[in-house]
Amino acid sequence: MDRSRGDETGIGTPLIADLFPVHEVEQPRRIALRDREVPYALKRSQRRARIAFLVDENGLAVHAPWRATDAQVEHAIRLSERWILRKLVQWADRPPVRALQWRAGETVEYLGTPVTLDVVPDPFHKRAELCDDRRLLIRVPNTESPGLVREMVVTWYRRHAQRHFAERLAHFSTGLGVPVPRLFLSSATTRWGSCTANAEVRLNWRLMQAPPELVDYVVAHETAHLLHLNHSARFWKAVARVYPAYESARATLAAMSRHYMAL
Repeated sequence: MDRSRGDETGIGTPLIADLFPVHEVEQPRRIALRDREVPYALKRSQRRARIAFLVDENGLAVHAPWRATDAQVEHAIRLSERWILRKLVQWADRPPVRALQWRAGETVEYLGTPVTLDVVPDPFHKRAELCDDRRLLIRVPNTESPGLVREMVVTWYRRHAQRHFAERLAHFSTGLGVPVPRLFLSSATTRWGSCTANAEVRLNWRLMQAPPELVDYVVAHETAHLLHLNHSARFWKAVARVYPAYESARATLAAMSRHYMAL
């Protein structure tokens, strides 16, 4: 499901594709499109069945099957030339995401709710705890260390993510009639989750910033991969069984991904 996602398309058909391809080998390339030379990252995967494109703040990435030839890749790029160039321009025009200031008074989000950081000195403890649903109390020996404050916030997110994701995985696994998979937390900066053939699901702790309905979409998406390790019509039907509003959630998450991934 989605990365983070930028704008992605398959040959001639826009879609939000593989949130989480595996076993990829990345190769930097360049191609001339109209009056400009476009750099791109070619990522070959043994699991991918067709060529697809991702455009985000990092530029163009081409995801291709392992056996796709260079000529086939370039032909696919040229077929989607107009879409690629339009998306590159759109990303270039987007304002930068504001960098968080890891100090007292800064605001982060927890399951869609703004939470204000309250950083206090404590020579004996390093921890973060939610006090009244709107205030995250952070105890650190040095309140002037942004890195230390961020570390405490991330640790707090991860602790809550482990519990929340486990609960939602159990919920959607029951709905799809599959065993609850093993859960691992991910720190990826471009992907929200992944599912393997060994029934292992990885979910990005940064999702804990998003509203519960977006978290549920990602969890439902990955749980459906336990039945179908692809994005076929049968896969999306399985997602719809347990999360009927997946299309709107997918669009919202795509629009907010840069914001959430900036943490």
